[in-house]
Parts: sequence; C-alpha cells; structure tokens
Amino acid sequence: MEIPEKARLGLPEMDEQHNYLYNVFNLVPDGNVVKNPQKMNAILKEIERYLNFHFTSEEHLMRMYDYPHFATHQSDHELAATRLVSYMDDLSEGKLKPEKLRKSLFSWLYEHSISSDKEYVKWIEKVRGELGY
Repeated sequence: MEIPEKARLGLPEMDEQHNYLYNVFNLVPDGNVVKNPQKMNAILKEIERYLNFHFTSEEHLMRMYDYPHFATHQSDHELAATRLVSYMDDLSEGKLKPEKLRKSLFSWLYEHSISSDKEYVKWIEKVRGELGY
C-alpha cells in the first residue's frame, strides 16, 4: 500500500518509513478472530520494532532542529506505543480483534501524519529555508 497523498510529508526518509508501516499494517488480517496466533504475534512484534525505530528517527530529527513542540509529539508517540502494548496483551489473552487493530493502526498513522508530523515538517522546512537550503 502506498502512503495516501495527503499524508505525504515530503521528507523522503520519513515517507519511506511511513510506507513501510502501512505495508506492515496491511499484514494484519481482516476479521474479528485471530486464526494464526503465532503469525499475528510476529506481525505485532514487527510493528513494535519498526514503530520504535520510526519514533526514534522522528524524535532525533525534531531534536536536531530544536522543534518547539517536541514534548507533545513525543507524548503522542508514547501513547501510540502504549496502545500497541494493549493490543499485544489482547492477543495473549485471546481477545484481539484483528480488524479493529488494523483500522486503528491505519487511522492513527494517517491522522498523526496529516496533523502532528506535518507540523514538525513545516518547522524543519522553515529552519532549512533560513539557511537557503
């Protein structure tokens, strides 16, 4: 799956990472029942690994450019990571509804991209613009 056009940031490294996340989210099966718990666990672990990498990458970029709303953005990341742990708990308890997880992941990334991420990108473009970059 490609990043929805409205969610593109214009920073190639971040767009590439978002694209990977959309593709991993797409591995979450449809339906309300987990048919293969081992595979679902592997998908959730990959989502967790890559989200941690992505959040670290974004936060590093924001620190580099002294983004003034860093703490708020970081809190959004922490909230998303906490929600993912909750879904992982649901899987281990046999309560995970894959379709709900899938919709939640796609919705969160899209909304986060078009709001919070676009704001830090504007800041970076402003700082780079001041440098004539």
